[in-house]
Amino acid sequence: MITVGQILSVGRNSKNLSISDIAIELKISKSIIIDLENDNIQNNSDIIFNIGHLRSYSNFLELDTDTIIKKFKNDVSFNNNEEKKNITPIIENNFFKIEKFFAASIIFIIFTSFYFLFIDQNENEINFALVPDIPESLEPIVEKANTFNYNLSQNDEVNKSDLINNSSALASIENDKDLTTVATLKMLNPTWIQLRDKENNIILSKLMDKDEEFSYELELNYNITAGNAGNILVLINGDVRGKIGKYGDIIDSFVLYKDFTN
Repeated sequence: MITVGQILSVGRNSKNLSISDIAIELKISKSIIIDLENDNIQNNSDIIFNIGHLRSYSNFLELDTDTIIKKFKNDVSFNNNEEKKNITPIIENNFFKIEKFFAASIIFIIFTSFYFLFIDQNENEINFALVPDIPESLEPIVEKANTFNYNLSQNDEVNKSDLINNSSALASIENDKDLTTVATLKMLNPTWIQLRDKENNIILSKLMDKDEEFSYELELNYNITAGNAGNILVLINGDVRGKIGKYGDIIDSFVLYKDFTN
């Protein structure tokens, strides 16, 4: 059966034209013309350009271009199908899939173990309580109190002065001194306030909210500075003594005393 390439070659020779003549006239490279005449055109990314060259070549030779193009497409498609028939099917190797899955599983297990052993230790956190050491002179008294609910008396062998000097024993001995006077500042409305000690160190400096309170020992003699004295209610040992000043008053370095009333 005659091919497209043979039709082109016969048509060119009938006009006494060489391949160089066709290349110069159509501005097509000689290699493409040779491939067309030898039916050496593959169905690849250049197929569209080769069909265009074939159309120009056929028109120049005054051939039946539509029939030639149709035959060319059928021949290329036929050759492509033959190539597909000869392709050896690729058999997937399941071993490599299993190997990849196994490696991924090992990595996941290692990562998970590392996370729980070294990172996620919130549940294993140990909290330590700082307990002051008990003097040797107090150990028998503490042990006896824990066992028999023993109450200390003035006839104990332990000196009362030793107990007073120990911070852990202070809570269990009645203090003979007067109770500490506590001043409480309660905000009736949001108010900025600042408290400083005798060395001018800032103890408190903030905008306090309504009903927010701050308490301190009156003997500390804190200096009070506030933007609105009328919003600050004073309580001494829980007794209401009045406001520090009138509404809108600005106070600076004001000191509260035990007998304050307003």
